Amino acid sequence: MILSILFDIILNMKTITIPKKFMLNNDFVIIPRRQYENLLRSNVVVKRSTSFKVPKRHEKFYNDLDKELTVALREVKEGKVVGPFNKAEEGIRFLQSRKKFVINK
Repeated sequence: MILSILFDIILNMKTITIPKKFMLNNDFVIIPRRQYENLLRSNVVVKRSTSFKVPKRHEKFYNDLDKELTVALREVKEGKVVGPFNKAEEGIRFLQSRKKFVINK
């Protein structure tokens, strides 16, 4: 049984030829489409423009801000964001309903 399944798989495998122009610098990767789509959805990274000069004393602040923005954008893409609210009271009610999930430091 197992041998016949393996034989079936081998006979039905398709061969593809990848042009050499796609394999420059040996950085060509093949992954299943679903994994690629998940990677696109979750791989958001915020980087500042090189023309945006930051003084050394503020560099840590901006690096942390970039990381936080990356996490926030990733959460938006994953649908983990609620809002916007029409009234401040609605927002406050929502936050109060989530108090049990907040970890006190």
